Amino acid sequence: MDLFSAIIGFITGMVLTMVAMEYMLYRSQRNVILRDWDLSSEENLRICATNVGDVPIPYDTRIVVRKGAKVPPEISRRALVKEAENVNMNFALSEDRAYIFMGSLMRGTPAILTTDESILEELDSIFKRFWEESERHIYELSESLESLEEFSGSLVRITGRLLNPELLRHGHEARLVLPNGRVISVVLSSDSRVDDVGILSLHGTFVEVEGVLRVSGDKIILEASSIRRT
Repeated sequence: MDLFSAIIGFITGMVLTMVAMEYMLYRSQRNVILRDWDLSSEENLRICATNVGDVPIPYDTRIVVRKGAKVPPEISRRALVKEAENVNMNFALSEDRAYIFMGSLMRGTPAILTTDESILEELDSIFKRFWEESERHIYELSESLESLEEFSGSLVRITGRLLNPELLRHGHEARLVLPNGRVISVVLSSDSRVDDVGILSLHGTFVEVEGVLRVSGDKIILEASSIRRT
């Protein structure tokens, strides 16, 4: 090997090394491990999670959780929560960054913060797939009858004895007597699937009501989308 070839080889090696180091530095700047993160100011936030804790999030966040996961009521008041089978990832995706969590979405869970566009595109694709396959998350309140107010604004399913269902046909309130004796009001929602005629036969029977729970002062109102005999 002559001196000229050796010099060319040395320079080429130096250039390639510098390019590789610059690439690694560039990548490392776009991927940071965080233990103290905050999602509350992120825009267009989309979340996939196996489980979700009571973490600060913006209003109108969209969340897909694993079917059967427990979701704090505070989360459902700020977000549209849906559930799907086979959710096995934990990430939060905003307009220009993503948080990939090393475990369930809870306070204190470490997360990798990335702005890598290829990763953002892949996570967006994953979220869209889960969102299209998911169903609205529903709170089963059979064991939470003493704390209904906590679920204000949430989609719930609750069982009780229905009284005066004929009033629902005229836009008035019926009553639902819960297993613990508590009485709440029931109205039909704008998207109700309740049959106007069939509902007359439900007076005094035990029914399962699904709808959005509202709290107005000391009054609890269930905007029912469906009512069926149990």
